[in-house]
Amino acid sequence: MDDPVRAAVRGVVVAGADEADIPGILAVLAAAYAPYAGEFRPTALGRTAEAVRRELSQWLVARIGGRLAGCVLQYPEDGSYTLCFLATEPALRGRGVGSSLVDAVVGRAAAAGCREIRIALRTTLAANTAFFTRRGFRRVAPFRPGTHDLYELKLEAEPWAP
Repeated sequence: MDDPVRAAVRGVVVAGADEADIPGILAVLAAAYAPYAGEFRPTALGRTAEAVRRELSQWLVARIGGRLAGCVLQYPEDGSYTLCFLATEPALRGRGVGSSLVDAVVGRAAAAGCREIRIALRTTLAANTAFFTRRGFRRVAPFRPGTHDLYELKLEAEPWAP
């Protein structure tokens, strides 16, 4: 497991996931995405323990007081970083969990030399779009026309050093 990245936001601690986090990741995904199942079929709800286990090194988890409060799947792809399945335990929303996870992804992407972070956002979920646009993400193209748009966050170039 990675050393925890201590977020400056309300006691949220973000770290790489480990085997013991798999049930918690699945529970947070279910709690966060189940309310949308009547509107569309969230792909996050199709995640299995085996799928999460295969991708374990790509999952980050956020904790408040030791309790698993959120998670995100993130990975380098084609010179950029992709994040998906950002989820927060509904009872803990508004406490900086999602922001702390996004900040951790930004840090990993910058450390890997990536210049942008991408996420596909469902067009009908205005609150999600607002969350990411407040953090500097901008719509760049349709992803799945009619359902998702691709958003990117451009990372600052590394300062020049002699």
